Amino acid sequence: MPPGLHGELARAAERDGTSLNGYIIARLGAAVSRSPEDGSPTARTDDGATRRLTWLLVANVLAVAVAGIAAVVIVLVASFG
Repeated sequence: MPPGLHGELARAAERDGTSLNGYIIARLGAAVSRSPEDGSPTARTDDGATRRLTWLLVANVLAVAVAGIAAVVIVLVASFG
């Protein structure tokens, strides 16, 4: 996770008076219309922050995947080159 995103999430969690993990779980649950307490569907409230968080998390996963592929390529080149 990029340090800047981690910091923003940590500050938001602190403002909400919850742990970072609890905050992320609640936000992800809201992104897929689930209640953080029991996992049941809820009315969707899709504000800009939820959408931005979702895209940032997707971008993070893609960046990690690209870095992993690059690492494998480097290892293969070093092994056979």
